[in-house]
Amino acid sequence: MGWGLPVKTRRSHRSSLFVHEPLFNSKQHDQYLQSRNFNKLLKNQIKNGWPFALYVAYLFILYQLGGLRDDLIIVSTLALILFYGGPKTQPVFQFLLPLFLTHIIYDTQRYYADLIRLAVHVEEPYRFDKFFFGIETARGRLTPNEWWQLHTHPILDFVCGIAYIIFIPVYVICAALWRFWYSRKGTELRPARSIYLRSPQVMWAFFWVNMLGYSTYYWYPASPPWYVELYGLGPARLDVPANLAGCARFDALLGLPIFQNWYGRSADVHGAIPSLHIAYPLMAVYYAFRFGSLRTFTTLFYLLMCFSAVYLNHHYVLDILWGSVYAITVAFSTDMVWNWLLKRKGVIVPGTSEDLALL
Repeated sequence: MGWGLPVKTRRSHRSSLFVHEPLFNSKQHDQYLQSRNFNKLLKNQIKNGWPFALYVAYLFILYQLGGLRDDLIIVSTLALILFYGGPKTQPVFQFLLPLFLTHIIYDTQRYYADLIRLAVHVEEPYRFDKFFFGIETARGRLTPNEWWQLHTHPILDFVCGIAYIIFIPVYVICAALWRFWYSRKGTELRPARSIYLRSPQVMWAFFWVNMLGYSTYYWYPASPPWYVELYGLGPARLDVPANLAGCARFDALLGLPIFQNWYGRSADVHGAIPSLHIAYPLMAVYYAFRFGSLRTFTTLFYLLMCFSAVYLNHHYVLDILWGSVYAITVAFSTDMVWNWLLKRKGVIVPGTSEDLALL
């Protein structure tokens, strides 16, 4: 399983026609076979049993910490079912494994974030946006967030709210199309096998950009724009709950507590930098151009997410720029590492210099 890399099969060559087996009498031979079968069975039991053991341990620890929630039970149970589901579900498990790990790691931050976080930056991101992207008005110079809170519209509330709901599903669906659809039919830019070999990296890039983003929350924690609007530029308060900000207008528009239920489970209030809402769509753009499909859709969705993050008062422009840099860095780095792993396994990717050298 692991990274989902294809396995290279090699033909074994024997240097001799004769294989020397240990010389046993009948009783010793039976004991030898029983011992070998037992060892093989034990290895298989350990290999197949450790996921269930982890599953039970994980839920037990959550229960002891008082953090056992329905979404965590569903995610971990789904992962277990896919793992034990056999050959038909194993590819799906491998595909979703980075998403499962990301969800679990994100939730664990609520238990240690305040213990390892450095000083929270409240004023710096606000001043940065006001200086570089400020808008002059009769009320003085405003940040783009402040300006848009004075110019809201129900249509924008609805469109941006939908974008904020689907930003992770959009990335996962794009990754699934590359992994399970375009890996069979190919595109004008890439043959099917090339996409098949490279597409598993898309979800692992998702995992690593999250790990990079989460680590930044600790060495440069930053408050979102809505925090400044509600609590000012003074020293950061660590006891404030997550806020819906502009997403509250979406809930009010539909009369449903969609974001209220969602943000009520937020694990980190002071984690505005980088904006992972922006990082995922931009990585999708990178792979869309890499594989030669979904380019227009992913580009438009990235631009919509950039606007939505500011309009809904959840991120500064600085957060967007930071998230974009992380997205390109991780996507490019994962691409290079994946190429290295494929070469190390001796796998020739169609269309590469190694492939052309064989012609």
